[in-house]
Amino acid sequence: MNEPNKKILEIKDLSIFFDISLGTVKAVENVSFDLYEGESLGLVGESGCGKTTTALTTMGMLPDNGYIHSGEIHYEGKNLAPNTEEEWQLYRWNDIAMVFQGAMNALNPVKKISFQIAEAITLHNPNINPNDVKVKIKELFKLVGLDTSRIDNYPHEFSGGMRQRVMIAMALACDPKVLIADEPTTALDVMVQAQIIDLINSLRIKLNMSMIIITHDLSIISETCDRIAVMYAGKIVEIGSVRDIIKNSLHPYTKKLIAAFPNIYGERKMIESIPGTPPNLLDPPKGCRFHLRCSEAIELCKSIEPKLVSFGDGHFAACHLLRGDANE
Repeated sequence: MNEPNKKILEIKDLSIFFDISLGTVKAVENVSFDLYEGESLGLVGESGCGKTTTALTTMGMLPDNGYIHSGEIHYEGKNLAPNTEEEWQLYRWNDIAMVFQGAMNALNPVKKISFQIAEAITLHNPNINPNDVKVKIKELFKLVGLDTSRIDNYPHEFSGGMRQRVMIAMALACDPKVLIADEPTTALDVMVQAQIIDLINSLRIKLNMSMIIITHDLSIISETCDRIAVMYAGKIVEIGSVRDIIKNSLHPYTKKLIAAFPNIYGERKMIESIPGTPPNLLDPPKGCRFHLRCSEAIELCKSIEPKLVSFGDGHFAACHLLRGDANE
């Protein structure tokens, strides 16, 4: 892992709620993490744990029924949480951009690729010369390994892997400092996944970008990230370097998550599953949110929520079973 540079993004005690007909969904609660210049952070966890919601909030893209209940989002020292939509528009794509999950659904099927990329550029640079826009689009195509003669093709004329490259090119259109990739290899075959991972890694080094990678796939995290934040039921339960989390995971949920992933170099055996299902966030359980599925849970886990505690070298975990060994 490279030594981190200055802090570019800081999430402080962020809580994000959604109002629905049945009540209030506490989708994310008291989430905190930092992102440094040139660093790649992986957000990993089961579906519905709050990964994408956290990412969308850092771009001011929550749906109408979602809102920041509390907490702060600091980008280069400024708190963005109170931003109006007009203020978010100035920041979005210029400073932080996102590669959305499902490239075909994210692209307009009846508009040429050149039009869709040009739209992002001209919105943020209204006085730019049209010829300069075309030059920029060709540069972006070269950057992501696409043939520049195809900038006027429609989305359906590209393969899945090529569309994902288009989405990455679009995200880079305004030279952002932070790139969020939400499940960047979903629905791609293994060979194309490897190509996209290589592309993400090369772009990060070439452009010195900070990145947040959202995925269920621990192999992608280990290939692309410096640190991992493990989320469960709207909370971060463990955070640390990739090596520490993979080799020396501390939280029972992280251990189960890793055990559920096949190891091609390890002993040949059936992979483990995590019993039960994540809790309903309309009415989350008291105490540790994982205690209902945890084979190691004690009475304390049922009533008191554990805090993230440092175990040295930037490794934090939230579990009552570890408190005795923690460096409080």
